[in-house]
Amino acid sequence: MAKVRRALLLAAPILTISLALTGCVYPGGSVPQPGVNTPHDGLSTKSKPRLLDEALQRVDDVAELVGGEWLDDGIPPSVFDPANTEQRELWDWGPCDNKATTGQYSVYVWQNADESMEFDPDALTEKVRTHWKGLGYRIRQIGPTAEDRTGHREIIVDLPHSASISFSANTKILGISSSGECVRWD
Repeated sequence: MAKVRRALLLAAPILTISLALTGCVYPGGSVPQPGVNTPHDGLSTKSKPRLLDEALQRVDDVAELVGGEWLDDGIPPSVFDPANTEQRELWDWGPCDNKATTGQYSVYVWQNADESMEFDPDALTEKVRTHWKGLGYRIRQIGPTAEDRTGHREIIVDLPHSASISFSANTKILGISSSGECVRWD
């Protein structure tokens, strides 16, 4: 339980810093960055179950590539399993950035370095970057900043219909986040 609390205490500031560094946080949600993000290209016509499947698959793809035990953001966290029916029902459904009448899934998983090791954020980020480039994705990177001793960086791919996938890494924690395509809120 102490490890879980430690992980949550580490994850929250890192996620907050990541969002702040990207300029993607303000009280009303994320701010589109002209020329950086994929422009909003309309709403998806896919079903909500399919959109969740796709978001989970993107996360699972990176989790399998990097390896290790990934945890969801539940309290207490559970081992990430995209096929777990109970876990599927807990993934976040919330508003998209473009209109209050639209929604999308958000999936976030993380992994802590155990006390006897540190992650190599450069090597892991490059591994994910190479994989994504092989899929034809256009990738943008945030960080590391000069004063960040943990070497925090994040790579992001913007996908159609306001969907995205990101991988963040530093010496202590890794994160994978996926936002599904936007659809009309039902």
